[in-house]
Amino acid sequence: MITLYENGQAFLEANRDFLNTRPYASVFFFMDAPLLTHADKINYAMRVTQGEKMLLALKTEPYNLLLFGAPECVPELAACLFGNGYDLKNFHGEERVGDRMAKVLWDNYGLIYKEELAMDFMEAREVTEPSSDEVEPAVPEDLDEICWCLERFVIDCGLLDKISREKTEETITRFRVLRCGGRIASFAKGVPSEGPDIRITNVYTRNEFRGRGLARKVVNTLKNEILAEGKTATLNVDKKNPISYHIYQELGFKRKFSQGEYRKVY
Repeated sequence: MITLYENGQAFLEANRDFLNTRPYASVFFFMDAPLLTHADKINYAMRVTQGEKMLLALKTEPYNLLLFGAPECVPELAACLFGNGYDLKNFHGEERVGDRMAKVLWDNYGLIYKEELAMDFMEAREVTEPSSDEVEPAVPEDLDEICWCLERFVIDCGLLDKISREKTEETITRFRVLRCGGRIASFAKGVPSEGPDIRITNVYTRNEFRGRGLARKVVNTLKNEILAEGKTATLNVDKKNPISYHIYQELGFKRKFSQGEYRKVY
């Protein structure tokens, strides 16, 4: 059975308890749902119910279709999307449901989707090494430099994100930076969630400063700051980046689950 929602608020009210069964895996739903003010064929929210199994789908431009729930419900979701002319593009979800969606799209509709970004979600609950005095909060005057670096970050990571100068300015104090010679050499950002964690994102070091352990200092210092607030530090790491993966493990981060971004192969 398919349930459609008129807006993101109605979607959250109806499915909050289910989303909260795995808050780490559902965090993007809480971020994107408020953006859905009116559902149509491009921006939509729906639930598939099969007995006790459920699958949630949420899409708000310009972001990916989000999937959360039982892989067994994927064929019914896909049939609804394609049978009613809904926009799909790319999608994001835990690997079990993402892999099932990719298979159904190929088997039933001849569409090829590949997992272009395979990520492990990790969390840290303990201090493993001291913070660095070199790491400091960003200030408003850093906006231009941080935006420039974020553009490079998006390219390096193969992301499809668009950098918003306005949003970056609003959240500038959440960045932690390490400077070398008066320039920002490395930084990371802490993003609060509705749950008990603060997520570390946008970990970036300029090319000319890499290999010096700067990102390690920034991430560790931000992690310690998060723990001092009584929160859990979380982050996503690209499974194809063994260097970062190893650093995060040394800093006490442990894998919780895998997820991916699946993109259409044209």
